[in-house]
Amino acid sequence: MPKVIKKKPAKKKVRQEDEVKSALLQTVDKLKERQKHVFIAVSIVLVIVILYVGYSLYSSSSGNKAYILEKQAYQYYYGETADASMTEQERWTKALDLFKKSIDVKPTPSTLFYAGNCYYNLKDYENAIKEYTAFTSQFHNNKEILPLVYQKLVSSYLKAGQSDKALATISELAKVDNGVFRDTALILEARYYEDAGEKGKAIEKYREIVSAFPDSPWSAEADSRITAEETKKAEPSEKVSGVKAGATEEIKPESKKEKAAGQPAGAK
Repeated sequence: MPKVIKKKPAKKKVRQEDEVKSALLQTVDKLKERQKHVFIAVSIVLVIVILYVGYSLYSSSSGNKAYILEKQAYQYYYGETADASMTEQERWTKALDLFKKSIDVKPTPSTLFYAGNCYYNLKDYENAIKEYTAFTSQFHNNKEILPLVYQKLVSSYLKAGQSDKALATISELAKVDNGVFRDTALILEARYYEDAGEKGKAIEKYREIVSAFPDSPWSAEADSRITAEETKKAEPSEKVSGVKAGATEEIKPESKKEKAAGQPAGAK
């Protein structure tokens, strides 16, 4: 009689169930882990949204406050207030106080520029330089006001006795917007050299304006400076020529007729 082989199906079934159970548990764990990550991601997004909304509301509120202060400052700066008894010094001082309060709330290109102008008008050139340089560091991409700031900064440096920084600023002005303001930089440089007594360098810059920028608003000034300098140089030679001519006339010998005419009657 052949030997019967006993099968063990129960044990195999248990193994399959255990494997299925294990796979299900792993899937559940993965889902829970994913839910956890999703929850964290959603929480982060919500926080960002809340912060953005809060900042927008604050920015809007602070922007309005800064604008109101700036508007009041302009009224004092340009003398549009009802108090006509205020002197210019008092108006600029009051305007400066309002501009600085506006800057403390929210700095803008215009408030920094006008704060610098107030200091400049009050002859406080060191603080004017601080406001103008604050503009160039924070709003150097503002091509509308930047050229004006550079010009005021040059003047402030010169009045503060910092000629090296003034020349460096003129070079920066010449670079703005691919050299659009190079003629302005040249006229400032020419004036600087002229005030410093370096006439040769000044005339060189004036000539460059006339030749390179004939349609510049500074061309007429440059041409008149060149003409004045050339006239001044021509004057000494004309005077010398006049003196020599006069001297020749004085020492010119008398002719025989003149000598005879000057002799007394009866003289041979």
